[in-house]
Amino acid sequence: WQPLGFIFLYCAMFVSNSAWKQFLETVLGFTSNQLNALMIIAGVLAFAGVVSYKLFLTSWSWRRLYLFGMALNGAFSALQLLLIKGETFGLDPFFFALGDDAMMDFILGTQLLPMCVMMVNLVPTGVEGASYALFTTTSNVAGALSDSLSTMLLRIWDVSKEALIQGDLTGLTKLTILTTVLQTFPILFIGLLPHSVEDIERMRDNKSYSSSLGGTIFLLVVAFSILWAVSVGFMNILHPGWMGES
Repeated sequence: WQPLGFIFLYCAMFVSNSAWKQFLETVLGFTSNQLNALMIIAGVLAFAGVVSYKLFLTSWSWRRLYLFGMALNGAFSALQLLLIKGETFGLDPFFFALGDDAMMDFILGTQLLPMCVMMVNLVPTGVEGASYALFTTTSNVAGALSDSLSTMLLRIWDVSKEALIQGDLTGLTKLTILTTVLQTFPILFIGLLPHSVEDIERMRDNKSYSSSLGGTIFLLVVAFSILWAVSVGFMNILHPGWMGES
């Protein structure tokens, strides 16, 4: 359960700044074409991240890869603070935002194949279908939990469109710092992650890594997250804006 627990925590804590695109559009004047271009380029760089891992990073241990990714992601997330303050070192804000948003997708791309390899080697013989369902459910539920947390954080400080138009960026700055801290928080649990395939095989053979209590807690957390995601979906349909989003 340890590797899967880390993956769940990592995906759940990848909380985005939900007010960021509003800032780009309202304060920096980004057009719809520019916002769409950011998404397209980010998708291309995510694929480039997968290719980069295959070509250059396969010799890295999984812990090293995730440590490097979280540190680099924290650094690029912190660059949002410079863009908020208007410090872009002479670069056009579009290219500065591109380096920020797209680099996160590149980092996630470099971690996709290691995650798949890890999950494949964790699967016991004879229960491949059930294990695949558990892995995909875990990652998808963690993503849904991350999205709902991102929206809930909008209530803490005033990051409304009106505040941004008036030039009050205090709430946005604090929200950016908080999401950056949350995204790097899983680094404290990197010890749950094995170094390589050989480590996973050792963990399977060594009963000291097995824990009924740990597995039960993990499954309860996943079950609670599923209920939370379903509840949030229904509330979004029945009472739009209930979490404070505009």
